[in-house]
Amino acid sequence: MNRNKRGHLIGALFLRNWLILISQCIILFLFPLQVLTLEGEDKVDGIYIGASEVSLRWQHSVEKEEWEEFFVIGNSDIFLKQTRFKTFGAGVPSDAGKDTFIKDGWVYMTGINRSIGNHFYFRTGKTTEHRITIDGQSDKLKANSSYHMTVKQLNLIQALLYKIRVL
Repeated sequence: MNRNKRGHLIGALFLRNWLILISQCIILFLFPLQVLTLEGEDKVDGIYIGASEVSLRWQHSVEKEEWEEFFVIGNSDIFLKQTRFKTFGAGVPSDAGKDTFIKDGWVYMTGINRSIGNHFYFRTGKTTEHRITIDGQSDKLKANSSYHMTVKQLNLIQALLYKIRVL
């Protein structure tokens, strides 16, 4: 190959690599990601990039039975999709969702699809043994504490910087 053709080939490869790098930077800066944050009273407990499912499970303080609520994250909102519990109690509606049924000792209410907004607060009790599961990963929550869950749209760079800053 002569020197002139090799120079053009090297120049074309250089230009192609620069265009690839520029397009990747544009993707990192422009396209938003869904970021879920869980904050306790004194610190951020977790930042989850691209989280899509959350459940809260606890032992009811009066009935001493398990309760669990299932949420999905989408379009910067948190949606309550279904709930399940062992027994009905005072104040529990019988028709919260599109379908209510009993399976394996649990009462399920499905098809709720209620928007909570982009954040919500909840509190654990002394003996409620709250647990949170985010995309299949479960953690026990601190007893007698307040929590704040938030969904934000950030690009990848913002999300990574946010995660680094709070860790």
